[in-house]
Amino acid sequence: MASSITFRFLLFGAVFFMFSSLFAQNIVKNISGKVVDDEMEPIPLATVMLHDIDQKVVLSAVTDSVGKFSFRYEAPGRYSIKVKYLGYEDYQSPFFVLDDVNFNTISLSILENSLKEVEIKAKAKILEINGGTITYNVANTIGGQDVSALEALKRAPGVYVENENSITLNGKSGVQILLDGRQTFLSGTELTDLLKSLSSNNLQSIEIINSPTAKFDATGSAGIINIKTKKNQTKGVSGTITSGVAYGVSPKQNQNFTFGYRINKINLFGNYSHTLGNYNYLYGTNREQNGKSYDSHTDDIDKRQKMSSQVGMDYFINDKNTIGLMVNGNFIFGGGITDTKTDIRTLPSSVIDESLEAVNDYYGQGTSRYNFNLNYKYEDTLGHVLNIDADYGFFDKWNKNLQSNIYRDNQETLISQSLYRTLNGIDINLKGVKIDYSANLWQGKFESGIKYSVVNSVNDSRFYHVDKGLDSLDNQRSNSFQFNERISSAYVDYKQTVQNWSFQAGLRMEISDSKGLLFYRENDMELDNTIKRNFTNLFPFFAVTVKPKENHNVSFSYGRRIERPAYQDLNPFVYLLDELSFWQGNPFLNPELTQRLTLLYSFKNSTVVSLNFAYTDEFNARVTDTVDIEKIVMISRNVGTQKHWSLSLTQNLTPKPWWDITFNGLLYYIQNNVSFDQYRNLDLQQLAGRVTLQQSFQLPFKMKAEVSASYNSNRLSGANNFSRAVSQVDLGLQKTFIKDKATLRFAVNDIYKGNKSRYTQSFPGFVSTSYGYYESRQVRLSFTYRFSSGASKTQRTRDSALENESGRIK
Repeated sequence: MASSITFRFLLFGAVFFMFSSLFAQNIVKNISGKVVDDEMEPIPLATVMLHDIDQKVVLSAVTDSVGKFSFRYEAPGRYSIKVKYLGYEDYQSPFFVLDDVNFNTISLSILENSLKEVEIKAKAKILEINGGTITYNVANTIGGQDVSALEALKRAPGVYVENENSITLNGKSGVQILLDGRQTFLSGTELTDLLKSLSSNNLQSIEIINSPTAKFDATGSAGIINIKTKKNQTKGVSGTITSGVAYGVSPKQNQNFTFGYRINKINLFGNYSHTLGNYNYLYGTNREQNGKSYDSHTDDIDKRQKMSSQVGMDYFINDKNTIGLMVNGNFIFGGGITDTKTDIRTLPSSVIDESLEAVNDYYGQGTSRYNFNLNYKYEDTLGHVLNIDADYGFFDKWNKNLQSNIYRDNQETLISQSLYRTLNGIDINLKGVKIDYSANLWQGKFESGIKYSVVNSVNDSRFYHVDKGLDSLDNQRSNSFQFNERISSAYVDYKQTVQNWSFQAGLRMEISDSKGLLFYRENDMELDNTIKRNFTNLFPFFAVTVKPKENHNVSFSYGRRIERPAYQDLNPFVYLLDELSFWQGNPFLNPELTQRLTLLYSFKNSTVVSLNFAYTDEFNARVTDTVDIEKIVMISRNVGTQKHWSLSLTQNLTPKPWWDITFNGLLYYIQNNVSFDQYRNLDLQQLAGRVTLQQSFQLPFKMKAEVSASYNSNRLSGANNFSRAVSQVDLGLQKTFIKDKATLRFAVNDIYKGNKSRYTQSFPGFVSTSYGYYESRQVRLSFTYRFSSGASKTQRTRDSALENESGRIK
């Protein structure tokens, strides 16, 4: 099997390379290279100038985020390139005759004392556009600081978070979330919990990749969001301390500390943050089912405290070889309580027949997430790059819940009551290894890689009836579920530029082999049920880009993506909200597959317009369905197909030197052809839009102000959720002092509480209307102090071998 797979990829690569060689004749010559520091770390935004024989500058450019630059020029003659970057010695090459020249790697030497004497006046951008990748620089904002990573993510262009647990990009679900190039080990509610535990003060930027190449794992039908944390950028000692308070419904306190120590061949870095305080949520549902109305309202107090930490080390063996170790830990612990009251009526009467009050007392909860990454990188001056990543991840979650259900009639007379206890535990181990190799080939770039990962998940759920203080196990609602999965993948990718055209093509193969084993007890007998799955999928990617004139780019791309179900969604255990509503897993879920087309136009670093179409088969959504006469279940199902069209505009504007504007507008159309069963088939369509506008103002006395606004129209989400419009306005003000080492920030989010969700679901015989408010209005005050000694450097990045699997923990 392995040799057959290898042969297929080698055959594909050979055919593609033969095709690419047909374009070898160039009229316009290409001059390229990569700029790095004395430790082989890339230097972004370095100025590269092309000089003629008279030392006149004929062209100039800046290096990209990985230090690369490229010129296209056709006038014959002798030329030289000069590289300049603040704090480093200038570099100038010998003169050469114009031809296709690759300088490979240009190393700049640092001026050790330069940064102590130079004050940088450049204005930091909030939004950067590089082709199809949009970078939202969280560290350059006011409102994006002193909040959770989830709150910062909500401000990124095209991103929306529905009901605090579903992240969409350009109106489509199925987003792959990476943290420093690695998956976050979580999805759904657990992913948003993790992002809530991370402080935005540790974030540098959020990268939005709308058209991932074959190099990325195929998961993420809507695209990829890579959240990048701050790294050590100075030689010597550096650090940041932030302390803040916030108040919404209740007070909160956040603390953040980052440190770095870089000397000679060793770089140490790390951070710690916590958020203390309760979060208060209000939500409810009014549903009509079988001639009755169930009107429920829930007061939810989340008492969990959140902590996160990271520590890492890089050792630079020499100018070509580097090894690194990184350890991440995230912890959520504490109690919580939900109080739900449901009024039950017989339609069309408005008189309450009876009421149900259900209290969930989560008297014990804990979540621990660990990830260990060992990385080796080789990079030489000829463009050969080898990356090897070995990962181990561990996720542990448990909770203890005591739930009471009390029925009363319309005279508040007790009818019946019951008490349940649930004990749930989830242990997930993830192991993976990944090897990536890239090289310059035929005036283009060749990339390839292989990956192997293993996932073992154990879920133990016990449901007890509590009577007179004694617990009795309910075997029908208790089980143990084990899930094991192995995924093997390999890819090849090649990109070449011919005059004003660029061509890129790649192919990724993924083979997944899984086994689910359910243990349960029935009729005093121990039983088990086994579910085996095996999938082999090919994920091609193709893109062509043309540069009709300077600073203008037009590209078209095609890709095939997959969205595998979350591990916990495969567990058939039942979780009760109350005796009338509950959640349940589905072990028969299939992965959903998406075909994606993208047409993109970009201008300089200021404008990008994107037109996308995606067709999804085996569309997976969490639906609310009826059970028996009066109960409902929330369960994930493959419900049909989805067609998704979107048109987006992202724009940077600078009307005045002291005034910056970032704008994102999105218009999208969704068509869901879904089926709950053979009698309930729905063809649902919705045109929707979203607008975000962020303005920043440079004020006197080293002050800065920020105003952000967003509006989301009526929209369709999930399978059949129609949501009403919501909007939000945020204000922020900051002042720096003590030689810009200290910053004081004040901000108000959602000043008029406009971000209140309301949505409806319906099918024949069932209608429900829901609402939710998640304490979005908050007032925040914080103080930050930065200290450092030494000259500025850049921190290398790495990818994980568990980018895909870990994101499916829910």
